[in-house]
Amino acid sequence: MPATYDLDNLTIHLVDPEIPPQVEFSGRNAELRLCKAAFGLTPNWRIDPGMIPLHFRLEGPPGVGKNEIVYEIARQLARSMDMPFYSIQGHEEMTPEDLSILTVPDPAGGGLMPFRLQASPLATALYTGGLFFFDEINRVPARALTPLASVLDRRRSLYSASSGLTIRPRNEEASERFRFCCALNPAVGNAGEAMLPDYIDERTLPVIKVDPPDIGSLREILERNVAPSAAVLENFEEWYRDSIVKEMSVRQVIALVVYVMRALGPNESIRTAFDRAAPQFVHDGQLRNDRAPL
Repeated sequence: MPATYDLDNLTIHLVDPEIPPQVEFSGRNAELRLCKAAFGLTPNWRIDPGMIPLHFRLEGPPGVGKNEIVYEIARQLARSMDMPFYSIQGHEEMTPEDLSILTVPDPAGGGLMPFRLQASPLATALYTGGLFFFDEINRVPARALTPLASVLDRRRSLYSASSGLTIRPRNEEASERFRFCCALNPAVGNAGEAMLPDYIDERTLPVIKVDPPDIGSLREILERNVAPSAAVLENFEEWYRDSIVKEMSVRQVIALVVYVMRALGPNESIRTAFDRAAPQFVHDGQLRNDRAPL
């Protein structure tokens, strides 16, 4: 992939693709299948030329594995088609230029040219035909999302108001390869709002819900990522089924089990250790008022 390209006699610098975490993926097969269907991918992770890609979004609370699903897609597309991966983390201070072209200091510049034009990860993905992931998209002010409108429809273009330039895929192949997805926590948005602007909402469909995993999936994830002893795993399952916790994210569960394994007292039962440690890992909103089994 070129580090730069020329547009209207100006040099645009591209960002380097990201390398997703190289870990073994487990669980979430149903959600992964829906993502592949939305992207119009074949079972062997190739683009089906007869399928129009849909720009799906993942919705779910923090820590349930939304990012891991996207990372697995990125790993598979890199293996099957050498597709580069790019992402942006949404935040409340984001501007439209953060999604298009930025003017940044040029370390190699000097004199009359101390700055250079830097393409955003989104602009680079669009130009090269890569996979782009917009995390926490609903934290972003609505005004900052306006450049997405022309990216996510048939125009396949990205306008930069500050530079007056419009970025498009470098060729037809790049246009056909470009894929966009996003993720959000519906409970947390910009200024307390979880909704996206209508024109973004309608361009990021289908909505694929990612709920906290069931106990079977949690066991598989723990076995692959933590490798607890059989006793720790059995006591965790017993504690989880009997506790007053409604649900826990994968991130919370992994942290809790690792902590119990490290902090277990010499004469302390494993179940007691889970009861003692749990309040340090569970939020009030995750508690139930009864003790019915999960």
